[in-house]
Amino acid sequence: MAHKRICFFINDITDSGGTERVTVQLANMLEREAQFQVECISLYEKKSKPFFGLQATIPRFSIFREETHGILSIGRTVKRLRSFLKSRSIDILIDVDGILDLYSIPATAFSHTRVISWEHFNFHQNPGVPYRKISRRLAARKAAAIVTLTDSDAQLYKKNLRLYCPVTTIPNPIGTPVAMNTYKQESTMILSIGRLTPQKGFDLLVEVAHVVLPQHPTWEWVVLGSGEQEQKLVELAAETNVGKQLHFVGNVSDVEQYYRQAAMFVLTSRYEGLPMVLLEAKAHRLPVVSFDCETGPSELILDGVNGYLVAEGDCTAMSDCINLLIKNPEERSRFSRSSMDDTERYHVENVKRQWQQLLLSI
Repeated sequence: MAHKRICFFINDITDSGGTERVTVQLANMLEREAQFQVECISLYEKKSKPFFGLQATIPRFSIFREETHGILSIGRTVKRLRSFLKSRSIDILIDVDGILDLYSIPATAFSHTRVISWEHFNFHQNPGVPYRKISRRLAARKAAAIVTLTDSDAQLYKKNLRLYCPVTTIPNPIGTPVAMNTYKQESTMILSIGRLTPQKGFDLLVEVAHVVLPQHPTWEWVVLGSGEQEQKLVELAAETNVGKQLHFVGNVSDVEQYYRQAAMFVLTSRYEGLPMVLLEAKAHRLPVVSFDCETGPSELILDGVNGYLVAEGDCTAMSDCINLLIKNPEERSRFSRSSMDDTERYHVENVKRQWQQLLLSI
């Protein structure tokens, strides 16, 4: 049987965010399957190699040598992408983030290449990009399929767009769960991870830390990740007198060691698609506390069973829930034991099977 040539189209595969992590994970999974030949093309690459371990057998390409954004470059991007797809005989192009549909759908017009729009935000969010509304309408009319990360987001697509293609929900995969007895009840570390951007709500995290940490001088809160707000957040932590307990560490190569050492995981995002960090935290048996933002957390957390869901933006309630867990190690352990409850749909094999079925049906 002939291989299907699959190509992931992404902003920058060498970056270190959750989108890049799950793209590499999925590309590696599909590459191991006999039906597929996998490639990857970025708009540009800032670094010489991916932050995450992309298999050496997966070829990487980039459209531009330098960082390139914006509608002003759309003509050049479409032309170069079209030439690439033709030269590589790509059967299916998977857009990692629906905004890339602005380039891929014109580039694949009147060709055999089909487009899957893989949406990582939720339908109501247009983070700094007004063209996202246009790209979603394009995908609704011209894509072979739209893949959302949550059922609630799929319903938003069906409610708000006239669809000429199927909308399929395929969640991101959860990591292999660690052994039940690895949770460190004695830990005094709170962990948060994400890009330091307004979306992730780390300014709200500092507000919560200002309430929580002074009450517990032996505890620390570690934030992993980098981004445009880093300096502002460090200064804000200093102004609120929590700088000695709240640490902005930046990007790290061994995220696992932080998950292994943490007592709980906290998410303060204003909105999400399906937060990879919550999946990873659950796989590491961590109790989780999260704002119930649109979309994702409510599909991952069983409130009062393996974590707490807090009304979006309610820093007082968030502080209360974290304090409750700090003061109750037995509650943390109970949540840890239930961390993997209701997560079967996120298991790697189930996610891989869904992607295989979709790709083979196109």
